[in-house]
Amino acid sequence: MLSKSSAQVEYRMPFISFLTRSVNVREKEVRALFWSFAYFFCLLTAYYILRLLRDEMSIVGGTRNLHWLLTGNFALTLLAVPLFGWVVTKFPRRTFIPLVYRFFIFNIMIFFALMTFKENDTWIARAFFLWVGVFNLYIVSVFWGSMADIFKSEQGKRLFGFISAGGSAGGTFRTHHC
Repeated sequence: MLSKSSAQVEYRMPFISFLTRSVNVREKEVRALFWSFAYFFCLLTAYYILRLLRDEMSIVGGTRNLHWLLTGNFALTLLAVPLFGWVVTKFPRRTFIPLVYRFFIFNIMIFFALMTFKENDTWIARAFFLWVGVFNLYIVSVFWGSMADIFKSEQGKRLFGFISAGGSAGGTFRTHHC
């Protein structure tokens, strides 16, 4: 009879063997690779779900005003990038990353409450549209920044393609399940 640890190793070996052949991942990197893939999968699944809502919100104020929303999104992005750069320099990564995600979770809860109590409000819809653009900018930037901090350059060259496939899978998952 196999011990629990040898049974786990035996079970994992085909998966690890497949990864090491197809992705060129080393056995000690498999766990980080898996969690990074899952992290990006969840982020882009969330974004694509929010993007569906954002697209619906864009027409609440009428399609003739859509160009103003896109212009506002551009302007807000121009303001958000330097702010993002400043905030990144003020906090260590271990503090900054949780703060960013907590901020966005709190924002989603606020938008949920606002949309629940004031359905089809044009200003809430416009604010949500603009917020989703900034949300996407920040979550993707924070993700890849953390990946660049976690993995060495040589590892990134081997592993980032597979990790980015997690985002593609997240977008595909949203398309087929939502």
